[in-house]
Amino acid sequence: MTLSFESAGRPVTVKRFDPDGIRGPTAGYISGVAPHHGAQMSFMPEDSTKPVPQFVDVTWISFLPGYEAIADAYQKLPLREQWVPETEAAYKLEFKKNPVYTQRVDLTPILTPELIKKIRADRDNTQLYLTIMFNNETVSITAKAQKWR
Repeated sequence: MTLSFESAGRPVTVKRFDPDGIRGPTAGYISGVAPHHGAQMSFMPEDSTKPVPQFVDVTWISFLPGYEAIADAYQKLPLREQWVPETEAAYKLEFKKNPVYTQRVDLTPILTPELIKKIRADRDNTQLYLTIMFNNETVSITAKAQKWR
């Protein structure tokens, strides 16, 4: 399974991507607006004999417009200045102002029996490719069978 995490809105940080409640991958920071300007990773569920996931829980942080300037200024400080308790506390306070979202996405209309059948028919050369698109406070997922050999 290949996961492509993208942001159509502001930059986001993906905190969790958990199919059927089983702990999944974390994509981390994804910058926004530019298509295909995100994180991509392969993900192998623990047991391929399990049924296809019915849902996925996604948790992410959508950064407020003013936060990026603060974060950029903080990152440009020498490390010894970043670790000053007052500076670090001020940065963490600003970070906590960013909204955190969690959404459960029903995968049953996305991972159709036809799609799964197509992938299983050529397991050696075909992967499930999920595109996870963040748009500030919403997330959507699309799926396709992708030949890679």
